[in-house]
Amino acid sequence: MASSIPLSNVCDFLERFAPSQLAESWDNVGLLIGDTAQEVHAVVTCLTITPEVVDEAIEGKANLIVTHHPLPFRPLKRITTRDTTGQMLLKLIQNGIAVYSPHTAFDSCAEGINFQLASALGLSDIQPLLPVDLLGVSGPTSQVGTGRWGVLADGAMPLAQIAEQAKQATQAAMVKVVGRGTSEIKSVAVGCGSAGELLGAAIAKEVDCLILGETSFHTCLEAKAQGIALILTGHYASERFAVENLAAILAEAFPDLNIWSSQQESDPIHFA
Repeated sequence: MASSIPLSNVCDFLERFAPSQLAESWDNVGLLIGDTAQEVHAVVTCLTITPEVVDEAIEGKANLIVTHHPLPFRPLKRITTRDTTGQMLLKLIQNGIAVYSPHTAFDSCAEGINFQLASALGLSDIQPLLPVDLLGVSGPTSQVGTGRWGVLADGAMPLAQIAEQAKQATQAAMVKVVGRGTSEIKSVAVGCGSAGELLGAAIAKEVDCLILGETSFHTCLEAKAQGIALILTGHYASERFAVENLAAILAEAFPDLNIWSSQQESDPIHFA
């Protein structure tokens, strides 16, 4: 059986890795369920807590779920079995399973989701699209902030080829593209999840292409009008790979714990 450590140890590590100061003001990050003094011996990471993930954690005897998307996310007036959120929260609490969410802090930290995606695409000179200078986090010149952008290390390539690289990097079933497949791309920006609000920053940096999880129809129209290509991998694909990486990061930090990424969660959107 795996060894156990106080939950506070894992929380402290996650706070150093993805400082809550980096989270958006509207977000709900950190320890959301649990007692920092409770012992942890098994951890499961996931993109989103679903009934399947809750059952997997219980069956695997996990006592901590590290989820990208917070649960709960918004304030609750009641917790009952009349809705899915209440059912999951009650089940987690009854089984002594803590919940921690780094969410947008994980998006924006030095080795977070957007940096991982930019690196997987082979970008060089990677920088935040919207940098944040946080003294005391990683130093005054820390490369943290919203989104990432850089130039293709191997030189320019067609948009269609970048789209294929994005598909492979995120293991997406398919990607959607705004722009001509033959367009020459030299610089790329990325924003995981629903990050259409980064279009203005990408235009300001004069990048050729912006890769997002998803965005609105009108953002696609604006990108086309502004002459910037878009690649949409899907919300799930744009972030799921990173929670798998997070499981590996936690396993390296806590080798005596049983740590895995959820095997039961999946993209709720399928293609007919």
